[in-house]
Amino acid sequence: MSAIPSDNYDPTRRAFFMDVAAGAAGIAVASAVAQLGAPAAAMAQEPQKELEGMRVPNGPPWPTGTTGTKYDHLFCTTLKEGRSFTPAVAGPQAYFRGAGDLPGAGINMGWQMFVKPIRLELQSHHHDVDEYIFFLGAQLPDLTANFDAEIEIFLGDEYERHVITKPTVLFIPRGMEHNPLDIKRLDKPMLFSALHCAPYFNAVYQTGYIQLPKIPKAE
Repeated sequence: MSAIPSDNYDPTRRAFFMDVAAGAAGIAVASAVAQLGAPAAAMAQEPQKELEGMRVPNGPPWPTGTTGTKYDHLFCTTLKEGRSFTPAVAGPQAYFRGAGDLPGAGINMGWQMFVKPIRLELQSHHHDVDEYIFFLGAQLPDLTANFDAEIEIFLGDEYERHVITKPTVLFIPRGMEHNPLDIKRLDKPMLFSALHCAPYFNAVYQTGYIQLPKIPKAE
């Protein structure tokens, strides 16, 4: 297969799935020819014709756009947040502090690169919103194949123990107790990110309530 897009190249996700489906149809055609001959192959071609008819056409001409500052307030470019809080995290860190960085924003999240094992959270806590925690490898270009860690985390009021050894997205429903969290083994750098579905980070810990609306950013 050529690595150079054709003039009719369509980069949309739907086109990608159409190509995958068309490839599957081609496999079915080859199998039919081998087993039942040309009549079956002709029948197998029908789904492929239907898929070709469903392909999304190329979009309209690329816009020339206008000049202005009306939407400047929707961009946040101050993500750098000083040195890391521990030698286990390569600094500086990157954080988007939600409404503290962009008024009206409904999420906040951070990105850290862990390079050494550490007990990251010693207390369990919960949020009044959903949270998603990402555990990925940190070596490009493959952020999944380069994951090499063992992470222990406890979920629920009963402290159900789970061990993460693969690239993972962990969904924490609102109100669910989670942690402690222990990065027990880390043989390759790990990209860690927590997406918190609220304007500011907040949590109810065993020792009290914490909210972080605004943290000074590094130059």
